[in-house]
Amino acid sequence: MNITEALIGDTVKTTWVDSGVTPSAITAELFTGSETSIIAAGAMTSSGDGHFFRLMTLPDTPGFYVSETLATIDGLPYKRRKKIHAILGEVD
Repeated sequence: MNITEALIGDTVKTTWVDSGVTPSAITAELFTGSETSIIAAGAMTSSGDGHFFRLMTLPDTPGFYVSETLATIDGLPYKRRKKIHAILGEVD
């Protein structure tokens, strides 16, 4: 699994591109690294032509988080996950 790095408190964008069939339901969630607590969740926004996105803000605590996209297509569930490493910015 690839790990995306971002600064603590940054807004991260989760995307989904459909394969020609529009999902009947599509949501995105942001979990703690242990996946025991949901930090943010909600429906994704269509930006047209089968592209969907959701913006979520990372907590101000460094660590690992998991972004998960859930879609229902033709009655079947699909899931996509991405690991995010929230880091402190460099200070001069």
